[in-house]
Amino acid sequence: MRVLIATIFSYPPRGGLGVYMEHLAKGLKQQGHQVDILGRYNDHYYITRENRRIPMKIKKKGTNGLSSFVSNGMGSKLLQAHIEKMQENTMNFLDAIQSLDLKQYEVIHAQDIISARVLKHFKPSLVPLVITVHGCVTAEYYYYGLISPETAGWKLISAFESDVIRQCDRIIVPSNWLLEIYKKCGIPTGNMKVIHNGIDIPSFQAQMNQKTDLKSPSNEKIIICTGRLVESKGQHCLLDALAKLKKQRKGWVCWIAGNGKTERALKKQHEQLKLGESVKFLGRREDIPALLKQTHIFVIPSIQDNYPYSLAEAQIAGKSIVASRVGGITEMVMDEKTGLLFPPGDSNELCNQLKKLLDHPDLQQRLSRETKEWGRKYLSLDHMMRQVLEVYHEVLKTS
Repeated sequence: MRVLIATIFSYPPRGGLGVYMEHLAKGLKQQGHQVDILGRYNDHYYITRENRRIPMKIKKKGTNGLSSFVSNGMGSKLLQAHIEKMQENTMNFLDAIQSLDLKQYEVIHAQDIISARVLKHFKPSLVPLVITVHGCVTAEYYYYGLISPETAGWKLISAFESDVIRQCDRIIVPSNWLLEIYKKCGIPTGNMKVIHNGIDIPSFQAQMNQKTDLKSPSNEKIIICTGRLVESKGQHCLLDALAKLKKQRKGWVCWIAGNGKTERALKKQHEQLKLGESVKFLGRREDIPALLKQTHIFVIPSIQDNYPYSLAEAQIAGKSIVASRVGGITEMVMDEKTGLLFPPGDSNELCNQLKKLLDHPDLQQRLSRETKEWGRKYLSLDHMMRQVLEVYHEVLKTS
């Protein structure tokens, strides 16, 4: 079959959404299907096909009947700015869609609610629309303080999100935790199916064996934390924990790989805590699998998270895991069996769990074996694709 994977966001991959798209496309191609990817690159939309980036030729302008999201005077100025940005993204994506022949696809697979809304409006009625939701927009707006329950802003966002969810033929959710978030927000979940994210394990293993320019320190255990540097990922909590650990124990170093909005604040915190050479900021890296091979302990200190690829990669690599007890992470890590959990934001407990692994090499080795076995059983790309293709066949039968 021919499948269109579409998003308003950037492609090639940036963050978990992009990684998901990359693995989804790879899995479909391995099964013999044709895949086009519609995404944004440098503020212009392209179709990526067989590793070629084809620019969209914009033929039309305007809403063509697609209603606006903006409601003047709705909520705070910050909320209004976010809604206007949503409107702008919609119009840009709409322009790209109108220059694309959607009849050529048997399944369209959106990756966000805005692209799904536009595609539903323009696609042929017999072409089914599937969406993978990577987060509940209503809940995220609440988390970041843009809306409060029962306010006009909440009703606007939740009504829009609910409407999009109802219009899709099937909704894929990466975690049971996110499914419950939708229920709490009053958004319909009857057509949702939980399919955990998967990784191309053979390809990942091959990347682990590649050379890296970073040398491992001798006689020291290496702790690693990978992912975007943003507040929700909790690296500030990790630095506090490492400052406490440094007072109690030597023989370790921590690598923090990634970049993002909080990078400057984290480096200032690092300086204030006098962590020195004990913590090294690596910036954005393209060799994460090879770096994981060099390390001993993987820590994910998220304050909020869904079903993170960074954790999945560490599990496939067979690292001993220390993770916050939050979100979909609790579906990936079983405390004392495939890792050690701690309350999100609790730097004292994070410090204790890191010290526990450093003090007990036998525990570290056992957890590494258990998490590697679990990861290879449940996190393979084949495991994910079997379920995704089941969804495609279901919607094709009913379309």
